[in-house]
Amino acid sequence: MHNQTYYDRSMNVEVYPHLNMALEWLDDSLPRTAVDVGCGAGRDAMFLIEQGFTVHAFDNNDEAIARLRALAKQHLKVSLLPQVSSFEQYDYPDAALITACSSLFFCHPDLFPAVWAKVTQSLLSGGIFCGHFMGPNDSWARMGWGDLSVHTHTQLTALFEQDYRVLDIYEHEADGATLLGREKHWHTYSVLAQKVT
Repeated sequence: MHNQTYYDRSMNVEVYPHLNMALEWLDDSLPRTAVDVGCGAGRDAMFLIEQGFTVHAFDNNDEAIARLRALAKQHLKVSLLPQVSSFEQYDYPDAALITACSSLFFCHPDLFPAVWAKVTQSLLSGGIFCGHFMGPNDSWARMGWGDLSVHTHTQLTALFEQDYRVLDIYEHEADGATLLGREKHWHTYSVLAQKVT
């Protein structure tokens, strides 16, 4: 029931600003191929299909992918290629755009370096990455469970310094609620960056 409510509400939230900005920065000479990392019920994937992309979308939750398949039947195997997979097991295709909305921080920290290497390798030169990272002041990070990837601003800068040109970083820190209505303290970074290698 929680998953169903979460996915219902996620589809009614606006696409996050950096995804819209990514389209403005994207080189028109690159193929319109995108990867939606941790796609959930498919809000961003559907948005990108509408913008003319072929979207490779994955999530480790069967229900999420089933909902996306049902929502986008007419796009399956044409402009949408959904798959149930984890961050570390997914076979990332070459892409001009990679979006990771509120997903990558659910990657186990022991696996994150290898996952990030895969993401970077799959992004074409000149391609755009946009996505969220969790900061250390987030209430989930402070629980200390050790299963979330958490980055300070300095660590985040280091993550992008070699292969990317950072176009924008937006830090959000405030009390708020999850899509399920649970109160929490948010501390996240939204990053927009261009692959330069």
